[in-house]
Amino acid sequence: MIQIYGAGIAGTFLYNLLLKNGYRASIFEVRKSPDCRCGWGIAYREAKELYSEIDIEIDDFILTKPEKVLVNGLELRNKGIAIFDKLRLLEELWRNIEFKKSDAEVIVDATGTKRAFLPKIAKDRLVPTLQFMERHEKDENIYIYFERHGYAWAFPLGEYWHIGAGSIFENKIPELIEKLRVKFGFEKKESACSCSARIRMLPLSKCRPFVHNNVVGVGEAIGCVSGAGEGNAPSLKCAKILYDCIENLGIYENRVLKELNWVEREQRFLDSVFRGIPAFHLLFKIIPNERKRLVEHSILDFLRVFI
Repeated sequence: MIQIYGAGIAGTFLYNLLLKNGYRASIFEVRKSPDCRCGWGIAYREAKELYSEIDIEIDDFILTKPEKVLVNGLELRNKGIAIFDKLRLLEELWRNIEFKKSDAEVIVDATGTKRAFLPKIAKDRLVPTLQFMERHEKDENIYIYFERHGYAWAFPLGEYWHIGAGSIFENKIPELIEKLRVKFGFEKKESACSCSARIRMLPLSKCRPFVHNNVVGVGEAIGCVSGAGEGNAPSLKCAKILYDCIENLGIYENRVLKELNWVEREQRFLDSVFRGIPAFHLLFKIIPNERKRLVEHSILDFLRVFI
């Protein structure tokens, strides 16, 4: 028996993958409804391939595939980012779940930033965010205002726009949002809802152990978040790796570090930025990977924004 704690992106995917392939599994969640904070963007091709393994057609939940990503003064072509209805997808998956706790040989910690069952991370970095929804009449692109300590974003969610920011300096978040508004013309309007959250922004290697006694972590609990704050596709991939290793957890950590090495590189670059000594040499591997997965851009484009 496998007991999963946490029914977000990673937990629900793993649970359905295990059941579909004949494993005995239970899942438990403390929340009464799915968490819709952050994370409405996803790497489309990766999500489509992975969700097909549990008979979910991701196209049924896609809200838009923006044509452009505008970062500060730079206009980039979007290649792989889709905005999906994360809340509706999770609600669909939750509908078929009987949440419960069971005696189990393996406990899966899919509790995200809480990391409720694995040992706490020394010098953890949980970056605060603020986000809300407003109505705007704008071209359906992704808008980003970037500074070295964080960035603000605006992206379309059907009739609403999701607007927010994250920064290692919590007091700088309102300033980032205001700069986004001025830069791209998002005047302040009445918010339909608002909330705050924290995102784990740390290299994967600093989030070890991934396995402790009979507990194994998955998704954001073990740092599966890219340097740009993208957690959905990496968490799905991590859950698939865990499924592949479920009968041999001894190889799980190495598989995650190998197959998600691009996440490690991006977070190492970000870590170097926060420490004031940017490791620009990492960009020669980071940029080609991001250009393939998400957005058409070059090292020169990155440096124009960064510097």
